[in-house]
Amino acid sequence: MNKLEIPERFTGTVYVCMFSDPNSCLYGETFLSKFDPKGSSDSITLGKEDVDIALDRAGTLDKQVDQLRAARQKIIAKASGEARQIEEAIDSLLAIEHKEVGL
Repeated sequence: MNKLEIPERFTGTVYVCMFSDPNSCLYGETFLSKFDPKGSSDSITLGKEDVDIALDRAGTLDKQVDQLRAARQKIIAKASGEARQIEEAIDSLLAIEHKEVGL
């Protein structure tokens, strides 16, 4: 996984957009985009502005570490649950008794 590099400044055009698909849970939310979503079926462009702003990079490394730790914990929890199911299936198979029927 690559480290997220946050530049000191952003200079460029920012598009102000809104999700317009009424079937989406994001319907009506406004967002900023570096790219114009023109032609998108689920959003519309409300406006655009050329900007030159300093970006706040403080604490981003800690946030990345926290996100990675949370992702790791989620994977471990899922794998543990699946391993538990496999172990239960093994125990169930081992508990089956095979009895010969005499003729």
